[in-house]
Amino acid sequence: MTNLQPDTLTYKSTVFDFAFHPSQDIIATGLITGHINCVKYVPGSGNNESLWNIRPSKKSCRGLAFNYDGSGLFTASKDGAIGALDVGTGAELIKKADAHDHPINAIKLLTENTLATGDDGGTIKLWDVRTGSETMEYSDHTDFISDFDYDPDSKTLVASSGQGTISIYDIRKPTMLTMSENQDDELLSICIVKDRRKVVVGSQEGVLNIYSWGDWGDCTDRFLGHPNSIDTICKIDEDTIATGSSDGIIRVIDILPNKFQGVVGEHEDFPIECIKISHDRTYLASSSHDDTVRFWDIRYLTSDMDEEEEEEESEETQDTAGDQDDDNNGEGPSGGMDVDSDDSDAPKKKSNRRPKKQAPAPSNPGFFDDL
Repeated sequence: MTNLQPDTLTYKSTVFDFAFHPSQDIIATGLITGHINCVKYVPGSGNNESLWNIRPSKKSCRGLAFNYDGSGLFTASKDGAIGALDVGTGAELIKKADAHDHPINAIKLLTENTLATGDDGGTIKLWDVRTGSETMEYSDHTDFISDFDYDPDSKTLVASSGQGTISIYDIRKPTMLTMSENQDDELLSICIVKDRRKVVVGSQEGVLNIYSWGDWGDCTDRFLGHPNSIDTICKIDEDTIATGSSDGIIRVIDILPNKFQGVVGEHEDFPIECIKISHDRTYLASSSHDDTVRFWDIRYLTSDMDEEEEEEESEETQDTAGDQDDDNNGEGPSGGMDVDSDDSDAPKKKSNRRPKKQAPAPSNPGFFDDL
């Protein structure tokens, strides 16, 4: 395994957000100047290829999210507008200038057809990307929405906010399910882990607050150790997260048992804005106030877990084959009954834990018809 990484992307202004393409080695970056860049990243020196660069707004680009099949790129800006770009050409397909009354601070594609946005005034909106229409609006917060995460099995959206609370929504319902107690600290980042049993939330004071799913009143555990704010979190696997802090360091943390595992990389003393993992789980990228996006090879963190899961799948396949042989051979209940009992009692593996890559579904014309 080679350890070559793509060159660092260097700009003349701060990168507010970036997004990895869902199936190709492409990254899009949004700058404080309003410029959006699309780059094909390639390992090795001098191999990156700029695909296009546009400036759809003079206001800063606050958020980016690719659509389901990667043919379109959703944008969110400081002026409250959301839009859609053609990934192949960079052409602006549509722009909704009046999407929010306040600057947008968070954006996330929840399903193939549903986009979530959150603004500095605390409002969350859901959009149907097939029609471009607003489907839900939640106004339960009084301060900025900092981050989202989503569980597809339960259709649950969790949001962190600057007012010190997290809110829980069933995206099929028009009202909030519940809100946590106030932590008297700005909550800046959020991540669902442990197969939807826990939610980890990063704070301004450098504390990881850990909530138990369904018990949203107060956090059930806390992990101290970050000397500065935890501005961004991304999940490496169901038991491990990476954190980006305002001290410029990217840390790897094991969750329950809580343990500091190591450092992926750093941006010297420049605060980290965003960290995300590439579609093939080869790279973790980070953006910082040093006006760069850097790539970190994390295969040493992900390859072992992938091998373990392949072994588990192989063992399950062999067990299934063994059960079929037992049935076909007419052997008594001493073999098949025990295996069936174990299968029924054991917790099922969630499909959202390291799912195998699937071919994207056909793109719906939408967000607004042009995609």
